[in-house]
Amino acid sequence: MSIARYVALVCVVVGFLVGPSFAAETRILKIGAIDSMTGWMAPGEQPANEGAKLAVDWINEKGGITVKGVKYKLQLLSEDSKSSPEGMAAAVTKLVEKEKVKFLIGGVNTVMNIAASQIAEPAKVFRLGHWACLNPDEIGPKLPLTFYAQTSRTCMEPVLTYLKEIHPEVKTLAMTHPGDGAGIYRRKHLEPIANSLGITVVYSEEWPGTTVDFTPVMQKAMAAKPDVILYTDGWAYHIGAQAKAARALGFKGPLVATTEKIVSEILQITGSEVLEGFIAGGWDIFDINMTPIIKKEVIPRASAKLGKTSQWHPWGWNTLWILTQAIQSAQSLDPVVVANHLRTMNSVETVFGPATIGGEKTFGAKCVICPRLAIFTVKEGKPTFIRWVSTSTP
Repeated sequence: MSIARYVALVCVVVGFLVGPSFAAETRILKIGAIDSMTGWMAPGEQPANEGAKLAVDWINEKGGITVKGVKYKLQLLSEDSKSSPEGMAAAVTKLVEKEKVKFLIGGVNTVMNIAASQIAEPAKVFRLGHWACLNPDEIGPKLPLTFYAQTSRTCMEPVLTYLKEIHPEVKTLAMTHPGDGAGIYRRKHLEPIANSLGITVVYSEEWPGTTVDFTPVMQKAMAAKPDVILYTDGWAYHIGAQAKAARALGFKGPLVATTEKIVSEILQITGSEVLEGFIAGGWDIFDINMTPIIKKEVIPRASAKLGKTSQWHPWGWNTLWILTQAIQSAQSLDPVVVANHLRTMNSVETVFGPATIGGEKTFGAKCVICPRLAIFTVKEGKPTFIRWVSTSTP
């Protein structure tokens, strides 16, 4: 045998024995992202999607995830849910049927969460939503593969507790909600907390999603003569418009939000005078009290890759990161196995610090991630960090 033929034969044998194992060492794990890139939900969901992509880069640069000895790099497939249940249904259907994804992140609005689960659950697809608004049709035991990184209940107790701490005189409360059919459930969860603090809910109504002028909404709330007006869910432009209307109508009492809110965003809409004393739970990525991962990873990566930063980048990053931790801890790519395993985990890491998994007593199933929460207020016209608080959903 000639030397040339011998070398060629050796190359073939080595390629046969070694090549396939190398090729199999790193595979691709597709994860679907169903976020509203357009429409009225886009102000928070579109940058959340960017945040998830930043997290994918971060995880892949660290080697991806390993399941039963096999390394997987992540691939995020994003579909626009278009701020509507119809758009959500189309997005989930495409990812599940065409792309064959078994894991989804995304979902914020009640009716859109329901639309997503109606398709994902029968297809045995795991979904970790960004946010749940507490409607039993979007969360609970009948949806065993559906989890949420946060819910409308997350902020209720910490925010109301701080409100009572600095305003012990508060006795009555009016609350408003987006018109998504979950207002009665938000009240169901908030009212016992308020009552335990000596506060009575005297008004609770939804506002239509198309509302621009919130004057009539605030007039109705103020007619109940509350000591405090509370906003449950909505983006900054919803909260800001309501705050401006309440102050213009002469309301002098405290204004609070029990949703994840970025105080600095609302200040840009209202101006400092309107929002003085406002209380909310959330975060501010530029505050010195934020976590190292936000300061050292999220912000620099967003600036380098996107040329900009958004307060909502940590939101999408967080959801993606939690999902991958559950998959790797379960050591399985079977959505049912991952879901069952996540319920047994004592904690997961989040961009806000360690979080527990709860919801069994509240929702009938352990399906909610319970991260820390930063309480912010407005003092002298500026967002002011008060403290980190632990949250729990029994």
